[in-house]
Amino acid sequence: MTGAHFHTAYELYAHVLVAEASGLAEETIATIAAGQCPVDLTHQQAAAYDVASALVSGRLLPDLVYHQAVKTFGADGAAELIYLTGLYSLVSVILNGFDVPVPESRNDL
Repeated sequence: MTGAHFHTAYELYAHVLVAEASGLAEETIATIAAGQCPVDLTHQQAAAYDVASALVSGRLLPDLVYHQAVKTFGADGAAELIYLTGLYSLVSVILNGFDVPVPESRNDL
């Protein structure tokens, strides 16, 4: 989600590989890569998406979204989602700053 928000080619490339290996549907992956929220997310996936989406918007995390994340993942899990969204936002900015290209083949990863 953060890679899509920041249009970070390498991050999208790497996470598409993980999503495919995890069995996420191709349409779901394409929808997220296009910067949209898929309709077929599980409850947990939707809660994680909502946290990341709210945070990359640059505004405060809404109480409702935070409380749903805590209810779904516990306080530590919600905190980890916040940390990971911040981390991948930083990674996206750095990758874009250095214009890190997508490998020519999957073997280059």
